[in-house]
Amino acid sequence: MLRELLLGLKMHDVEYLSDVGGVTHALRANPSIDLIISQNDVPGGGGIAIARLVRWEMPAPANTLPIISLGRDWTPELLQETREAGICEVIAMPTSLMAVQAKLLSAMDGKRPFISTATYRGRCRRRRSPKGHQGPFRRAEDRIAEQLNQAVEKSERRAIRQDLQGERSLPPVPGMAAAAPQLGSFAAPARPRADEAEEDEGGDRQTRAVIDKAFVTARLIEQLLARLVTTTGAEAQGALTTAVADAEERLINLMALAQMRIEQHGCSAADIERLRIIRKSVDASAESLLRAQLSRLIKSGEDILSGRAGLSFNIGLAMQARMSYVQFLINVRGGIDMLDSEVKDAVKKAQGIVAQVKEIEAGVLPLPQFDAARSPKSQTTGRSGPAGR
Repeated sequence: MLRELLLGLKMHDVEYLSDVGGVTHALRANPSIDLIISQNDVPGGGGIAIARLVRWEMPAPANTLPIISLGRDWTPELLQETREAGICEVIAMPTSLMAVQAKLLSAMDGKRPFISTATYRGRCRRRRSPKGHQGPFRRAEDRIAEQLNQAVEKSERRAIRQDLQGERSLPPVPGMAAAAPQLGSFAAPARPRADEAEEDEGGDRQTRAVIDKAFVTARLIEQLLARLVTTTGAEAQGALTTAVADAEERLINLMALAQMRIEQHGCSAADIERLRIIRKSVDASAESLLRAQLSRLIKSGEDILSGRAGLSFNIGLAMQARMSYVQFLINVRGGIDMLDSEVKDAVKKAQGIVAQVKEIEAGVLPLPQFDAARSPKSQTTGRSGPAGR
């Protein structure tokens, strides 16, 4: 069944291997492999060992290969370990032809970006973008309740420690009012250590530094926009517009970095409040960059389709990469439903233009037969005389 499906996907060269060692040798000997399908209990470490080899030991772009693991005995622990190893899809046997086909198409679909962090390498595991998607803030919001509960528990523990310190300090003896106060008394508690203060605040310093930079950048954008309103002169306005665009792109990049750090380390309630304050600036920056990207993309695509510009090398890949950035900005903005009708129409138009350019490129890129395209003079010279024969 798998062989027939692979043939239907134009994969005619299928190699069967019996263990992880054979797969390792094949991967190192043939870097042009497009897909790996492995049993979850293949000898030598199973499909998880293959995934770790591909994701962590193979150079790019081989480390982004789609990997599918199939088997009969799946436990919740094995499923979690399989996903964390970077395997794209899991097939539980017995299964159906339609299910296997759907898994194959999903594994080879490049819409999900490849994630590379210190602890995980593989396709992004988020498959849904529900209505009301909150972009970089969604993970921070998910952790608010947990962090507030932790803050309450820390406050209760601190109050208990202070009560114990107050009970240990003896009350003053009558007639000894002029005596020096005892160390550690409740009236003058000891200063908390740096690690305790960091623990009480929540989060970590690097996450806080990233949020600080995002906060400062948001304020800078507001100042630049205010100056742009009162500035006259085309040259000065152009310089300010460029500075605003640079600051907006820096803010979006900082928010993406903040999101990754919040997912790993969390953040304090004060940091969450600052993220809420700059939320409008983030939304406005994402929409401004989105409009600019769509405008440039549509103009360059229309120039190609109308014949005003030729097909550059790999223009289809370049335009697809720009569409991926457009999708990223849409996610930051909160999803396609958060955009107005004008921007939605521009997104659809850009998608159609990119598809048309890629279709034209696919028909042009296969090079002609240069032997048949030689000049008549060279063909006659090559065929005349004894040497030509």
